[in-house]
Amino acid sequence: MRKITDFIINKRYFVLSLFIVLTIISGVLSSKVKINHDISKYLPDTSETRIGMDIMEKEFSETSTLNLMFENLYDDEKDKIKDDLSHIDGVQSVSYDHTDKYNKQNYTLYVINVNSKSDSKTSANIYNEITKKYKDYTIYTSGSISESNKSVLPFWIIALAVLCALVILLIMCDSFVEPFLFLISILMAVVLNKGTNIIFKNVSSITNSIAAILQMALSMDYSIMLMNRYDQEKQIQKDKIKAMKNALYKSFTAISSSSVTTIVGLLALVFMSFKIGKDLGFVLAKGVLFSLICIFFVLPVLILMFDKWIVKTKKKAPNIKLNKLGKLSYKSRFLSLPLFLLVFLISYFLKGSLGIDYTDSKADEISKIFEENNVVAIIYKNEEEEKISKYLNNLKTNDKINEVLGYGNTLNEKLIFDKLNSKLNDLGKSVQIEDYLLKIVYYDYYNKNINNQISFEDFINFITREVYHNPKASSQITEQTKKDIERLKNFITSSAMNKQRSLSDVASILSIDKNKIDDLLVYYLSLKNNLKLSITDFINFMQNDCLTNEKYASKIDDETLNNINVLSKFSDEKLINTKMSSTQISHLFGIDNKIADELYQYYILINNIGAKLSLSEVSQFILNDVISN
Repeated sequence: MRKITDFIINKRYFVLSLFIVLTIISGVLSSKVKINHDISKYLPDTSETRIGMDIMEKEFSETSTLNLMFENLYDDEKDKIKDDLSHIDGVQSVSYDHTDKYNKQNYTLYVINVNSKSDSKTSANIYNEITKKYKDYTIYTSGSISESNKSVLPFWIIALAVLCALVILLIMCDSFVEPFLFLISILMAVVLNKGTNIIFKNVSSITNSIAAILQMALSMDYSIMLMNRYDQEKQIQKDKIKAMKNALYKSFTAISSSSVTTIVGLLALVFMSFKIGKDLGFVLAKGVLFSLICIFFVLPVLILMFDKWIVKTKKKAPNIKLNKLGKLSYKSRFLSLPLFLLVFLISYFLKGSLGIDYTDSKADEISKIFEENNVVAIIYKNEEEEKISKYLNNLKTNDKINEVLGYGNTLNEKLIFDKLNSKLNDLGKSVQIEDYLLKIVYYDYYNKNINNQISFEDFINFITREVYHNPKASSQITEQTKKDIERLKNFITSSAMNKQRSLSDVASILSIDKNKIDDLLVYYLSLKNNLKLSITDFINFMQNDCLTNEKYASKIDDETLNNINVLSKFSDEKLINTKMSSTQISHLFGIDNKIADELYQYYILINNIGAKLSLSEVSQFILNDVISN
């Protein structure tokens, strides 16, 4: 052992350089270590949960979710954000509507569904893109994707732990420099440990987050033991090189014995049935071993290099006397053992009443606002379908269960439009159906033989208010029809018909060439002596005065006469307020009956749908009736 300690000190600069290189290499390798965020992977192989999840992974596609909550969103932002989230690469669907389920107080919730594992690259990209895109908003996240992409211990906690350790060391050490040397050697040991984790298939996210802090806590005392021994040797041997050799040699047994007991204790975790103990035990045991190595190879070199600074920054450390505590401990030795046994027995019987939290709900801000839903999956064989369906229907009667979804009880479940539409959207982009198209399916299924009616005024208002703002519905209307509808908006009420307009406005609305009827307009002015007139006035004037006067009737061409005859229908206030079928409306407009019928159905379907359809009925109806139409 003397030869080893002499070699470390004599070749100290080579040793330090070697460890610096190894630390740099380990730092690079640490980024290559695969981190496993799925804690269920560590369940025992005999666990029913583990068996079920293995079957799901093999037989079904992997899915994961991300709950995203915004604070203080404007109403006009909510639908746009849903649309933006839906178009992120990898997002299968986004669940959101304007009900209380997703809107409470000043908070808005989106549930993002992804067709891949929570710890996959796709999920990580989605999480990073969302947090980056909405960094200027106040947002909160939860769900499997959030858990897989957030550290178990936030960086500020790790920084706070290191700062606390540094403050304590600065108070208790004899020099202001010593604590920094301790932390440097421990830091190198931590990096070496993280880098060498590459030898494992993967490391759990819990182990990866807490290993560094535990490694520092478990091995910091080795540094203190070596430093104290060096100070003692310096009082005997003035040569600092010889003093360090002696300190290393004489402290080896105490430090190595302490580390070995720690390593063995950590390796005991390997035998846990919950396999995360194996993961945590191996990594921490290896970390303590690297700390021991760095204490013997790195710290002595650092102490010798900064010995002058250690001397210059010497200070008076607190001297806490424990004489009284020692005397008390000695005097109460006969009472301590029975007391310990009593406390042990009480603790043993009380341990069964300890509550266990499987999730940290206090840290989940979303669960404080919106109701938290926990999903339980049941895996069964196909031949047991009938038995499971009865069981699922029985579960529905439980007040604590919000929803039960299964093949047997979902495929033929009758659903109103809103619920079926939500369920279809949850299945992903590949099966999403536009709201108005699904409404048409409902309407055709239940109302194909019903001759509902609508007024001309309602029909015109509906087209301009609803159809024009729906790209797919609007595309069914020709440009000429749109021009006619814009023109006919002037006929939908008696006030519009009787509004006083200039002669050029009237000619434009009626699509009559003003140049062709100048003489007619002069004739009107000579009769009425008024520069403004209503559409009704002008149509009556044309029919009652111009067409009965041979001189002026000859000036009216066939096109103008046709426009007057067509538009004269709309001057009848009784007509424009009469309820009409789609066929009557198509004749009145002069538009294709199919287009009028589709617009008419769309108008009916803007209202709430109360009828119920099952998924199988929707599928069969689309395949048998809609596709053939």
